[in-house]
Amino acid sequence: MLLDSVEWIGHSGFRVRVGRSWVYIDPYRVPSDSPPADLILVTHGHYDHFSPRDIERLSHRDTWLVAPAAVAERAAGRVLSLGPGDGLEHELVPGVGVAAVAAYNTSKRDARGALFHPREAGWIGYEVNFRGERLYHSGDTDVIPEMDTVAGVDVALLPVSGTYVMTAGEAAEAARRIQPRVAVPMHWGEHIGSEDDAREFADKAPVEVEILERAA
Repeated sequence: MLLDSVEWIGHSGFRVRVGRSWVYIDPYRVPSDSPPADLILVTHGHYDHFSPRDIERLSHRDTWLVAPAAVAERAAGRVLSLGPGDGLEHELVPGVGVAAVAAYNTSKRDARGALFHPREAGWIGYEVNFRGERLYHSGDTDVIPEMDTVAGVDVALLPVSGTYVMTAGEAAEAARRIQPRVAVPMHWGEHIGSEDDAREFADKAPVEVEILERAA
């Protein structure tokens, strides 16, 4: 089962082992002994999702980085840019397919009234196919129509902390729309959000929920 290969490394960061390869999504403050990455996926440019220090720590000569354009232009090495709705034509890691899904706010605004994650920024989440099993990392987002494109995924990684992203109740609505085999709460426990948010999501979501322990 795909979830058995998924490790939460804190906040919105995850790593997934596929064969001998490691895929990371939004690595931030990764454990010092983390295995090197073959593929790193970044959802957007905020510091707790795009961490050049962590990317440098995880990278080697053959590491691929995939990110939206505003992030890709700030990175070095083997870098590819994706926008909402784009997919990679070729596998960068054997057995792993990657497609980008829009990620944006509809209601979360700063003191000036600006959305924290505006649609026009072109930021993304990812649908990743691991040898036929599908994982959705939503990125920082509210409940949006584009989530319907990932309906029926095996694993959905959904933010639950509110303020900048979905609240636990809104994430439960996202889970209802997506109907994954299992949903995992994220975007809690680092700067904002707590285990209470994760547990509230588990109580409200109409799907199976797994609250992961942070990888050592």
